[in-house]
Amino acid sequence: ENEPPRNRPWDRGGRDDDDRPRRRDRDRDDRDDDSEDRPRRRRYEGEDDEDDRPRRRRGATVEESNGMAIAGLILGGLSFCTCLTAIPGVICSALALGKPTGRGLAAAGLALSVLGAFVSVGVLYYATSKVRGAATRIVDQNNLKQIGLATHNQADRTDGFSQYAQDQRGNIYTGSSFRVGLLPYIEQDSLFRRYDLTQPWDGPANRPISNTPIKTYTSPYDGPEPSQKTPYRVFVGGGALFNDDDKRVTFGDITDGTSNTIMAVHAAEQVPWAEPRELKYGADSALPKLGHPSLTGGSSVLMADGSVRFVTDKVSEKTMRAAITRSGGERLGSDW
Repeated sequence: ENEPPRNRPWDRGGRDDDDRPRRRDRDRDDRDDDSEDRPRRRRYEGEDDEDDRPRRRRGATVEESNGMAIAGLILGGLSFCTCLTAIPGVICSALALGKPTGRGLAAAGLALSVLGAFVSVGVLYYATSKVRGAATRIVDQNNLKQIGLATHNQADRTDGFSQYAQDQRGNIYTGSSFRVGLLPYIEQDSLFRRYDLTQPWDGPANRPISNTPIKTYTSPYDGPEPSQKTPYRVFVGGGALFNDDDKRVTFGDITDGTSNTIMAVHAAEQVPWAEPRELKYGADSALPKLGHPSLTGGSSVLMADGSVRFVTDKVSEKTMRAAITRSGGERLGSDW
């Protein structure tokens, strides 16, 4: 009874902090109660958990592109310029099709790559054919130039030219063509020395030589290998540059002008280079076909002045006949 009164919380007019009843977070309790009372959705077997599903990034499209699809699309577009990018474009696009995103771009890249491959290959083939054709024409014209230069050199030594073979002294041998006499002037002197001009071109002594291929006399349109046949022939008779007999023609006989008179042509029909069989010409006879059978558009001809020009199919028959004759007095038409 004599103890002093204890310091009780209610004596201080308040409660102790440790003994004060704590207030519940009503909002939190309400959320917990609601979550416990809310019916949960049943998850079926095989269904992925929502937490395991990939979340789409903010601003991302439904079908996202990938680098492989973009690369295939770019390579496919470039394949129209060069076929080298077509195969990489197909590979990149095919790989991109196996990914979950960017399939639209991959399909477009695959289509462009395949289409570009066909287009670029076609263009490449066309360009290659054009280049090859131009190169072949150059070889053809060079052969004619060599024949023209050899004919001029022979005419300077023998005082004229003939459709038949001539030896170094100017003697004419009707058993062989003029191409045999040109052998020393086209770097075939050793072959000419073995040739017997007194025998026909297909005789036993000359047959092995006549069957020898000569590159200068071979048409380049038949391939790179030399042949025993030649398309380079001349017009004979009817006032053409070459007589149809064994009489020699001189440059003074070409009154129409050497630049207006045809000396040799690329004929469609080929003959053995040693055979004396040329193109018969007459004012009333039909003109022979010129040029290689596989070509269209015209053919190359050798003029008497040694120049070579390409004569198109648009040249009229009248102009062509005027160019064949050496002293007809005709004037070449404007189509020449």
